[in-house]
Amino acid sequence: MRDRRSCFMCFPSVVCVGKETTISIVPRDNSRRFRDGKEYELTIIGLEDDELSYRSLLTYDCPCVVRDGCLVFSSCFDLEQEYEIRFHEKGVTEDHRISLYAVKEDLYLLRPLKGDFHVHTYYSDGKDGITMTPADYREEGFDFCTITDHNRRYTSVLASELYQDVKLGFHIIPGEEVHTPGSSLHIVHAGGSRSVCERYIGHEKDFEAEVAEIESLLPDTVPELYRHRLALATWSCKNIHDFGGIAIFAHPYWKPRRYNITEEFSDLLFNAKLFDALEVFGGVSDSDCNLQVGLWQQQLVKGNLIPVVSSSDSHNHNATVEVFGRRFTLVFAASNNTADIMEAVRKGYCVAGFIPRGDEATGKLPYNDGAVQFFGTQFRLIKFSQFLYRSYFPETRRLSFGEGVLMRRYAEGEDVGELLSSFSDTVTNFYEKYYGLAPAPSVNERISEFLDRALELQLQGPVSNGSRLFGSKRNE
Repeated sequence: MRDRRSCFMCFPSVVCVGKETTISIVPRDNSRRFRDGKEYELTIIGLEDDELSYRSLLTYDCPCVVRDGCLVFSSCFDLEQEYEIRFHEKGVTEDHRISLYAVKEDLYLLRPLKGDFHVHTYYSDGKDGITMTPADYREEGFDFCTITDHNRRYTSVLASELYQDVKLGFHIIPGEEVHTPGSSLHIVHAGGSRSVCERYIGHEKDFEAEVAEIESLLPDTVPELYRHRLALATWSCKNIHDFGGIAIFAHPYWKPRRYNITEEFSDLLFNAKLFDALEVFGGVSDSDCNLQVGLWQQQLVKGNLIPVVSSSDSHNHNATVEVFGRRFTLVFAASNNTADIMEAVRKGYCVAGFIPRGDEATGKLPYNDGAVQFFGTQFRLIKFSQFLYRSYFPETRRLSFGEGVLMRRYAEGEDVGELLSSFSDTVTNFYEKYYGLAPAPSVNERISEFLDRALELQLQGPVSNGSRLFGSKRNE
């Protein structure tokens, strides 16, 4: 993600609607710390507050004080929206501007997580192994991924076992991509306790008998052309749900030669309410992803409300791959574990994120992350996700990179397990400060004394702009 850091950041940056909250504006560079003895003015603007004219901006002036090098104020935020905080030293006209977001309690209690539900490795048809794939994702700022090799769940289990003796901030969800014999439909199975594929591989007679029974119970309105395939899909999703997983309708507009699923068959699948989510981005070109978005929108019009996810369907993670890191799902879950992530998707507490390709003519490759797009069934989550994408996830990406590097070294056999475990809470600790669940950072006394020395030396020297000197000393 592009570096958009402001000179300041507020803690918390996410607050609960209707609750009086103390906010600390913290300088990113301690040299910019707020100074005792100086007065500052602060204004709050709700970006979705109603107003009759943009020429008469509704603002709220809020008293503030300097504490431990930070600017501190208290306020109660009444609406779920983004708030812009403007502040400056008294007598200085230029404002500094930062933002925070107020959310209702249901959303405040959930943690934002970035993940990929559809990932392949060398052990099906990918290029990267199960040892390095999780490290690749952590380096890229992801909180979780689901390894979903074709017709095999064990690779995702082995990936987790590799790291079972260390503590990670990254979560590996077990999964597989289900391809029942006799159907071109692809179904991503994420989070289940057992393999669905192992129920049809090597158990053909039992599998065929169960599918035949399902087919016999389908209504007469289902066309003969699709009866068996609909029964196969029903069997797959029933088993996924029996094992506690979610069933994701994967890339309906994948095009090996022609689109693998007809619109008519898609209608039957949606009407049967088999899936927990639709993969609107993943596995296909950007233009075919557009068709998947259109299919989802059409189903919404028809009354088939279904959550959406975005996945890379990645088979390779190197720098030239277009999809890795560009397609992701933001999930709002109680915690970063399989059960809570699955529950969040079922309830629609997720948004599909998509970063369009950059322009070769301007050299913006492999992607232009300033143009991220979000889709989901809850508009409030889309608005909140845009805020998090520019202010929260760039920070967690920087923090998680070191853990990803250590995961790679651990997977290569280096004795770094203890060091790796020590990194596991880094992102969680930042999240807790960001949401006000832990004390805000401040400029500590040692740094303040060091910076006071630097300021004293600066004030004793000449006033200088570049190579030009405007006086022998500042105090003359």
